[in-house]
Amino acid sequence: MAVKAVPRSSATGAAGVQAGALRVRIAAPPHAGRSNAALCGYLADAAGVRPAAVRLRRGSSGARKLIEVDGDADAIARNLVAAVGADGQGA
Repeated sequence: MAVKAVPRSSATGAAGVQAGALRVRIAAPPHAGRSNAALCGYLADAAGVRPAAVRLRRGSSGARKLIEVDGDADAIARNLVAAVGADGQGA
């Protein structure tokens, strides 16, 4: 899935959809991979999968990232829609 990460936010959470990508605010700073680890942890929790099932495939140093999530695609999609909100504007 495409993700637009916003590090150094006040809290970690989904902030809607922007230009076809899930926008996620990350409280961690973009230093030494902390924000990437926090992003993957948040997405694992939101998708209802174990943390090892979420991998950063592309974009480790940029705001736009490609994330791979292993598991039942329908269940993951339902859980992410619940986290973001059906209107795509964030929870």
